[in-house]
Amino acid sequence: MKKLILFGDSNTYGYDPRGFLGGRYPEEVRWTTYVKEALKNDYEIVEEGMNGRMLPELGYGLFTTVIQGLSREDVFVMMLGTNDILLTNRPNVEATLQRLDNILNYVSQNCLATFILVAPPYIRAISPEMQLYHDCSVEMNEGFMKLAKDHSIKAIDAGNWNIEMGYDGVHFSIEGHKCFAKSLLETLQF
Repeated sequence: MKKLILFGDSNTYGYDPRGFLGGRYPEEVRWTTYVKEALKNDYEIVEEGMNGRMLPELGYGLFTTVIQGLSREDVFVMMLGTNDILLTNRPNVEATLQRLDNILNYVSQNCLATFILVAPPYIRAISPEMQLYHDCSVEMNEGFMKLAKDHSIKAIDAGNWNIEMGYDGVHFSIEGHKCFAKSLLETLQF
């Protein structure tokens, strides 16, 4: 059966921001589960979400190993970038875009599967301190879409979907997971 790889960070993992130490939403409310249920007759869904994941380096690792193991009928959906902006005191959008440019160049040369880049929902400016991160996430998504076009890679800007976030302004709420899955499935039209 053809594979659909969902490669991302904590929102793909299903991180639950409601608890002090976080945790994970129950499987039945994660966006990946909605996608898995909707496409169960057509794809083997492989969830590759990991808390804190940033855009991958291109040396030996999971990203390159998975990319090289895919066939023409497979699909690889990547939603990353939030942590590249968020996990620093001084977000550097240009450096993030350079990493993505390298990744898309690699994908163009090495990926037989359909590769779909998802520019993530924007970081919410829930406090004045978060405004910089929000602004950088908007700028990053604009750059992601341009780079995808430059590399002839299919891309989706989920920043325009108005996904409901948890109290931290970064992680999807339960309703956000449902809405994200619905919007993704409608956009991809599998």
